[in-house]
Amino acid sequence: MRVSSSLRVPMPRGVSIACLGLALAFNSIPANAQLGALRRAAERRVEQKAEDREQVANLITPQFDSTTLEITPARLDTYTAAMERVQAMRAQRQQEYAALNNLASAQRDSAEKVFDRDENREYEQASVRYGTCRSESREAAERESERKMQEFAERMQRNPIGMQSDPKVKSMVALMQEISAASARGDQAASDRAAARLNVLMGITASDSASIDRAAAPRCGARPAKPASTLRYEALRVRADSSEARGRALQGSGGVRGADVGMSQRQSRMFWERVASWLNGMSEQAPITRTFTREEYDLLVQRRGALRKAFNGA
Repeated sequence: MRVSSSLRVPMPRGVSIACLGLALAFNSIPANAQLGALRRAAERRVEQKAEDREQVANLITPQFDSTTLEITPARLDTYTAAMERVQAMRAQRQQEYAALNNLASAQRDSAEKVFDRDENREYEQASVRYGTCRSESREAAERESERKMQEFAERMQRNPIGMQSDPKVKSMVALMQEISAASARGDQAASDRAAARLNVLMGITASDSASIDRAAAPRCGARPAKPASTLRYEALRVRADSSEARGRALQGSGGVRGADVGMSQRQSRMFWERVASWLNGMSEQAPITRTFTREEYDLLVQRRGALRKAFNGA
């Protein structure tokens, strides 16, 4: 393509080639398309400025505290720079992130392939039957425990002196005192151990799961075992969740670490939420999108382009 001599104007060396390329590219676009694009861009700018002016009337005055900090030029500059570093880091890790997502997807596919629905359905039905029977056994054991405790209290009332001389009763009272003392100092393990010894002494079925299973076994049988296919399915799902979590950790979310911008973690998170919510659009239904001082709002409008670039994908 030839360039008319009338278009040749003196330009600094090194700039002329770039400008010429831009001119050629622009000239290759039909005139109507060029004008249309310029007109639409101008219209969007006018509409945006009009919307910005209208939104000023809808602002809600924020309350600044130890969590919500004022958006000042210095803080916004620091945060924007930190977000740009986060975006650069995400771009560098994109390949590893995609690999972890693909691994998670493959693990979920493998889980579905090994899962035997018929076998698992039979297991679930057996578990429901066992759970119902076990609950009845547990309730019966609880009633028996209450009966024995009531019987013990009545015997104490009828013959307190004689009962206190009984070695078994002395051991029971000592264990009750031990349980009370352990509970008072917050030692749950010691309290549970003393309660277990007291249950044995009184012939009461313990309330832990294994003891209830043993008590229910004569009537209900053994607890149903999970099918091997279900165990493999669950293990693969756990691995898939782990792979996804590692991918999310690589990408990060919700802004930047507070230490990187001179804020606490809560302050940094709130700072990010305020700016990101505003960028997503102000809404009557979402007060956080319009809770700004006029100075904050004007600053955000002024920096809108840079903020969109820094917060993109955040």
